[in-house]
Amino acid sequence: MGKKFLRGINESLLLLIIISTFCSCANEMNVFEENNNKQINFSISVPEWKNTDSLGTTKTSRAMPVGGTSLSTSNIFNLIADQNDGAGNYTTIINSQAVSYTNNIWKISKDYYWSGIANKTISFYAYFPSTISNVSHTAGSSPTLSYTVPDNVSDQIDIMTATNNNVSGNTNTSTPLTFNHIFAAVKFCSGSLGLPSGNNTILKIKGVQYKGIYTFNNGWVNSADRKDFYQNVNLSTFGVSTNITNDGATFMMLPQTFSNITIEVTYNNGLVLSKTISGKWEANNVYTYNLSKTITTEYGFNGNYQTFTAPYSGVYKIECWGASGGDLNTYKGGKGAYTNGNITLNKDQLLYLYIGELGGRTSNPSTPFNSGSCQTDNGIEWQWGRAGGGATDIRLVSGTWNDFNSLKSRIMVAGGGGGADNRNCTEIGSTTSPYYGDGNGGYGGALIGGDGTTENHINPLNNIVGGYFTDTGATQTSAGYCTAYLPYTNSGYGGGFGFSNGNAQAGGGGGYYGGASLLHCGGSGGSSFISGYLGCNAIDPSSTSDKILHTGSSVHYSKFIFTNSQMIAGNASMPSPSGGTEIGHTGNGHARITFISAN
Repeated sequence: MGKKFLRGINESLLLLIIISTFCSCANEMNVFEENNNKQINFSISVPEWKNTDSLGTTKTSRAMPVGGTSLSTSNIFNLIADQNDGAGNYTTIINSQAVSYTNNIWKISKDYYWSGIANKTISFYAYFPSTISNVSHTAGSSPTLSYTVPDNVSDQIDIMTATNNNVSGNTNTSTPLTFNHIFAAVKFCSGSLGLPSGNNTILKIKGVQYKGIYTFNNGWVNSADRKDFYQNVNLSTFGVSTNITNDGATFMMLPQTFSNITIEVTYNNGLVLSKTISGKWEANNVYTYNLSKTITTEYGFNGNYQTFTAPYSGVYKIECWGASGGDLNTYKGGKGAYTNGNITLNKDQLLYLYIGELGGRTSNPSTPFNSGSCQTDNGIEWQWGRAGGGATDIRLVSGTWNDFNSLKSRIMVAGGGGGADNRNCTEIGSTTSPYYGDGNGGYGGALIGGDGTTENHINPLNNIVGGYFTDTGATQTSAGYCTAYLPYTNSGYGGGFGFSNGNAQAGGGGGYYGGASLLHCGGSGGSSFISGYLGCNAIDPSSTSDKILHTGSSVHYSKFIFTNSQMIAGNASMPSPSGGTEIGHTGNGHARITFISAN
């Protein structure tokens, strides 16, 4: 059974809290973990008063609330007003009457006038919308609102109130009423790391206080009772910051201090992401939680195959990096290729991962895992070359890395780079080894591997300088091959399906087909493969180790097909396993599997 190595499933859900006053997502911090960040403060405070009274007769009083962003002149709100007779006795003179914007002023349908006596003060209590029920009031006391948060988010209305107490009875200017929201608005966005996508996903806030008594100008006293609130959301994007709950789907929650509220996202494939949070929701603020969640498994080289079992049904992104060939002195091995693509897997689907090994750098011959190339083990020539890097691949059948039935089950391959060659110059004139040369390894290829190169090839017996020639990189249907060097025949060592069977100074890289190796020349790179990728050529399932057939199709016989796939050769810019980018992959191979969608 294969061993697992460097597997880290990162299941920390990131949550960002943004405190604002009814605004959009902004200023992200990595949470599903902590921290509040204040953003905007929202209130209506645009008082206006127009005195149109020209009558000399005594009237009671009149009051003027405000218009603003959330309370426009087309709205109606209700007003309660208590008048003090100057001796501390209160009478309700306006009892939940509607106020509207008429003839350029806010007024009640019945005109009320100031008494003109300073100590006959009036206290005003306004609330919006006017349809609110359960407002209780006793003259001389602030009104109260008994409220239970509705289960359906669409029924959780935004309530605003305004108070202005003990306004002098001889006031002759406008009476300002500043409206404020009495609830905390709770919204959700996807964070910069994104969330797995999913339709009909349930977003839930669990353990919330939901009943209380609100006293105008004094705030809330909540019941200890708690319940859960939820709504269906469509998580259609991955890795992009965007609203999850729009303005019409904002949770309007009672202000409260909490230590055990849970944010939970449940997908239709059974995946549940959750995080318990603590903090405080204050009235008149918006709290925007940016949710980020990645489920990622990392695989590094360990010399054996490793396994992945899909924890959920859905779409996974698979990334592979091939290993680079070995360097020797100033000459460089070819760098590994990169492949990625999205694939749909059922829960419990088993994959086998073979992570390529870096081409040999040691003082002894080596045969890197998933490569097959090696230097000649004759006590001399291993000094002058390095092995090619191993491919990194995804298989449906396990076995030793070079088992043919296992090799032909590969659905994704990232080719490895060829090894470098640097013939020891002190051997000039040797009668046992009449050639020397220097060369760089070819890069792990996309559809075709990079060529290995030779420089300064010399026959020291007669000091004839030879031509420049190459180990040619592998393709979709054949391994790399070598050019003969005359007058001495040096046909080199070609690779095969899934390996570079080099037995020379430098070795070719592993791949869908392996690279080649040639004395005094850098090894060539292996080719890559992705099932469904344009230009790939899949092997026929009836093929045997002695007879390689191809279907003429890019789709693997298993019918597993990658979408949104990408193949980058080892001489180009690619994502790095450690973050950022790199020009070709250097070192051991690597693989990453990320769950991205429950659909």
